Amino acid sequence: MKNTAFIASAVLASQAAAKAIVGTNIGGWMVLEPWITPSLFYRFLGKTHSEGVGVDSYTFCEALGPVEGNAVLRAHWDSWVTEDHIKALADRQVEVVRLPIGDWTLTPYGPYVGCTDGATEKIEWFLDTCAKYGLKVLLDVHALKDSQNGFDNSGKASDF
Repeated sequence: MKNTAFIASAVLASQAAAKAIVGTNIGGWMVLEPWITPSLFYRFLGKTHSEGVGVDSYTFCEALGPVEGNAVLRAHWDSWVTEDHIKALADRQVEVVRLPIGDWTLTPYGPYVGCTDGATEKIEWFLDTCAKYGLKVLLDVHALKDSQNGFDNSGKASDF
């Protein structure tokens, strides 16, 4: 009886593996998280809250303002994901890429106004480039206004 259960489990696992989708995540690109992109947040080390400290996407834009924040974000967007990265994923037989975005991406509000200019165009580039290499994209509205969980991955951490 034990062998039959083991064989049945092995057959089911084999069938599931044959149908599994190979995917990955492009975290830290459009929704900033210091544990993924610590170098973006080093500029705030040693500062006090009153001096402006970024700990998430919201406070990053708030502290740097629209001009400096946008310049830093555009440089980040251009280097964090390139066409070579996308091609390498396709070469490794990745089928789908999850792209977390904030609700502010399409309609900026608060400190995102100006700071995230160009995000929509960069996402369109990403979608087009993934399509070029046969990758599917799962757009994940990963962060909502005022935070859904109080952590940096929601765009706005609370109680820091």
